[in-house]
Amino acid sequence: MKYLPLIWKGIWRRPGRAILLLIQIVSAFTLFGVLQGVSSGTKQAIAATHSDRLYVASRVNPGDPLPIGMMERIRSTPGIRDVTRRAVFGGTYQTPRQGMPVIAVDAEPFFRIFDELQVPPEAIARLASTHTGAIIGSEVARQYGWKVGDRFVLQSSVIKRDGSPDWSFDVVGIFNASGTFGTPPPSAVIANFDYVNTARVSGANQTNMFMARVQNAEEAGAVSLEIDNAFANSANETHTRSEGDLVSTQIQQTVDLDFIVRAVVAAVFFALLLATCALMMQSLRERTSELGVLKAVGFSNRHLLALLLAESIAFCVIAAATGLAIAAILLPQARPLVGVENMPPIVIGVGLVCALILGVIAGAVPALRAARLRVVDVLAGR
Repeated sequence: MKYLPLIWKGIWRRPGRAILLLIQIVSAFTLFGVLQGVSSGTKQAIAATHSDRLYVASRVNPGDPLPIGMMERIRSTPGIRDVTRRAVFGGTYQTPRQGMPVIAVDAEPFFRIFDELQVPPEAIARLASTHTGAIIGSEVARQYGWKVGDRFVLQSSVIKRDGSPDWSFDVVGIFNASGTFGTPPPSAVIANFDYVNTARVSGANQTNMFMARVQNAEEAGAVSLEIDNAFANSANETHTRSEGDLVSTQIQQTVDLDFIVRAVVAAVFFALLLATCALMMQSLRERTSELGVLKAVGFSNRHLLALLLAESIAFCVIAAATGLAIAAILLPQARPLVGVENMPPIVIGVGLVCALILGVIAGAVPALRAARLRVVDVLAGR
């Protein structure tokens, strides 16, 4: 404890310079925390996806429609427990800025496939029996004050057979979403596929994707291959992927998170290391006489080395902890994009270890030079 005042005084010997260096390190570790947190959170979310859920889309282009008649062949594949058709389109309520996705599915198999959705069983039964029924997300219900029994109208670019862009829905239930990858967002409306299919002008009797669930997750790969082989060399070849594979592919198509994190963090830390080392060397030159006095009053080379290393490490760790704390506050803002809720503990641990390494490397050379100072040379001004 008796060395703490010396360490503290050494850190704040030049407040202006210390504050500038503090801002540099805090900014670097804030960037590190956000980028690495998003990357780690995304990987954790992908790992938490359901490996027993399969998505069957066109092999040529995942957005190309498939005939709904293919569903019977998929359902008859050994190992398939449930399968549903899916059609997705965007709708707006009253103003173009109040948008929400409409997901048209087969009600009962859909909610068995996505059994983590919290919705009353009677709501699912009402949806299956109500042609214009809809189960709305909790966010939609809260935003517009809708409840079971209400009717609402959405405008969409998907035109109905009567020439109208208006789609009417009757609220039969409200679902709560877990917010994980693959599940419908709480801002979505889940409707009947038959209602959308029979009412729309274009795309009748077609689906943009089949969603299925296998009986055993370990057999998902074999079942996927069986489905694709069944439609091989046909006019509608399929590409079946598990939920984790689908989400991972979508993210990689958008951005290579791992490459961005490694490139940005490496560049920032290299520049930070150079700046920190330069400032530590400058501080050593300014404190040469002080260090000589410390040696003269009994500080050994080992004590002086430890003192300067402690200054560098303490400064870097404190600044890094501040940056990581800021990142932990900012990171939840990315939840709507990647499902990250909190800073993964592994990121905090890695960040503090990096700060420790940075402090050791930045302070090693100045500390070694200080330890080799000769008292007689310092006091003589040589």
